Amino acid sequence: MKAKKLLALCLTASTLALTACNDDTIYPGLNHDEISFDEGTSDYFTQEDLDYIYEKLHDGTSTGETVRDYIINEYAKSYIGDYRIKDGKIILIGYDESEDDTALTDQDKQTFIENHTIYHNRDFSSNETTYEDFDSSLMSEYDTRVNLFKDLIYKNVVTTLFTEANSDTYKVDNKFQEVLYARSKFPTYKVGNFDETFTDNNIYDKSWEEEIVYNAESKAYEYPTGMDKFTNGILIDSTISSENLDSIVGTDNSTGLPMLHLDLYEDYINRELMPDIINNLLVSQYVYDNLYTTLSRTQARKINYVAITYTQDNVSSALRLLYTYVNNVIANGLNPHETVVDGEVVRNDNEYYPLNFDVISDAWKGIADDEPTYVGNMMTESVSFRKDESLTTWTGLELLENTPNGFNKVSTHDEAINYTPSTALPEDQTSETSYIDGKEHTYYENTQYGELMQNFALINEDRNDATSVEQWNSFTNTNEYSYQHGLELQTNNIRIKDYTGYISGTASDGFSDLPSTITDNLFEYSVSLDTPVSGEANLDDNSYVVEQNGRYFLKRDISQSQSLQDSIILNDSDSSTFYIVEIEYALNQSKMTPTSEGDTNASGYTNEQIEALAREIGYTLGSGDTYTNTAYQHYLEESGIEYNDQSIYDYMLSTYPDLFEEE
Repeated sequence: MKAKKLLALCLTASTLALTACNDDTIYPGLNHDEISFDEGTSDYFTQEDLDYIYEKLHDGTSTGETVRDYIINEYAKSYIGDYRIKDGKIILIGYDESEDDTALTDQDKQTFIENHTIYHNRDFSSNETTYEDFDSSLMSEYDTRVNLFKDLIYKNVVTTLFTEANSDTYKVDNKFQEVLYARSKFPTYKVGNFDETFTDNNIYDKSWEEEIVYNAESKAYEYPTGMDKFTNGILIDSTISSENLDSIVGTDNSTGLPMLHLDLYEDYINRELMPDIINNLLVSQYVYDNLYTTLSRTQARKINYVAITYTQDNVSSALRLLYTYVNNVIANGLNPHETVVDGEVVRNDNEYYPLNFDVISDAWKGIADDEPTYVGNMMTESVSFRKDESLTTWTGLELLENTPNGFNKVSTHDEAINYTPSTALPEDQTSETSYIDGKEHTYYENTQYGELMQNFALINEDRNDATSVEQWNSFTNTNEYSYQHGLELQTNNIRIKDYTGYISGTASDGFSDLPSTITDNLFEYSVSLDTPVSGEANLDDNSYVVEQNGRYFLKRDISQSQSLQDSIILNDSDSSTFYIVEIEYALNQSKMTPTSEGDTNASGYTNEQIEALAREIGYTLGSGDTYTNTAYQHYLEESGIEYNDQSIYDYMLSTYPDLFEEE
């Protein structure tokens, strides 16, 4: 196709045309029957597509950008494929299912791959981007590549929904109510198959939330009729994380522990989210095809970290807590990922899991009166780590118990207010004073919950006690609700805090939440050299990395200490925060170089691993502005379209001047 096109202004400004200048039709047209990438592939644009552009999109000040996005999306769907979500899973039209739901054969699947060279194996032996011819014996490799795309799409769909839903707008007293999120989509999008059901049961009836009842015997929530399709009344705490997609949605919405029921929002996903995701994939494909070395030059990083913010009152306790974790977990190389299923500890030593920094996070919260967290209708089991090869595990509270001189356990109200009785108590009496609610509360000093309970302990019945009145107003929001409810709210505020992070990105994108004291060292070039797939980076090395039992950690400074704990516990004094940063990968050009011989390249990566990393990094780059315009211009040139509309002309000329050339 012609790389650049003459923009013809032969028709009226109200007409978008892809025709010769002497054409007098008032609708868009094609200068040939169809526009295709290669002979035999599916159409990019049909006359019906262009009619839609004209009739539906040609209005307002954003016409040019809207038409551009539609064109790019249609191009992407034909070049990459038409991905959609159905029954909670990502499907590819023409590969998994047909457009009209008729059954597909293995031959149909092969024909789809044959006509979409993006799924063929790429030849890296030359500087030019070329793909090998289709080979039916390599279908398993093509399947792997399709699944790679599906996984990337699924991850971005779920994390986008999670970011939207994890908002105070959809919470009551800190507890997430999925019905509120569903209501926000209902006016514009079809929500599940419940158009009529919603109307009949009145999804907007506020009494629904009040009718949720927790059944302690069955350990499940009971919902009013019609509302059992939603997850309601849960805290989005450390059991729910964007790093664990199955904690957000069940894979088939009937198993797992879904916070969101993915099948309810398929219309919203397919109409609203998928076009942007597919367009980002197209940009990432441009980077993969034309700027591959850029992927390694970004020095992409993936890290897992814990960030404990301290005060002058608890700084030593925070440091001791981290010392205990480093010396008992990291130094011993314990497998950090274990789950309890039906009372049995399950682990997988063949997969890489981030360190379970949630244990430190839970310890720093220090909630000793903790109730089980309920997600959906099921009680979650905690994720913990082993002290030894027995089935004994540590929780966050056990980490506190094993931290020497760090956290004093307070079990009575007498201890909480430092009360000393004047006479000896009877043997059957352990306390002279009590909390205002008549209950005993256990807490650990110097934790977040401990600080809360020390304040709660100051409330009494004496309305002339200024300290008590101050705390009463704090816990009741100046008598807006009961102090019991206030205690629950403030406890839940602590529960939902997250002191951990899981980040992947580049120096320019993804790490803005971290201070420069961390990122300056993290993006030193030597970090990518000192984190091989196999090998060691030791404490006495002149580097920013230390290896410990096959894991890599960012060091505080070059050759700063021979002590593991003093090297990997980082301190940002400006924010009064201690960090431990685990480096999951730090890429460079050598690591991203595919190999044609052997199973791995010089850095120990397989081609499959390399492509997965390249696609992930490419998607991050494709989501930004740096490469988007260049990629869009490339694909618009490939489309070979001529425009006759003034507003679209103005937009295209100002945004992509190189698309057009004078004749």
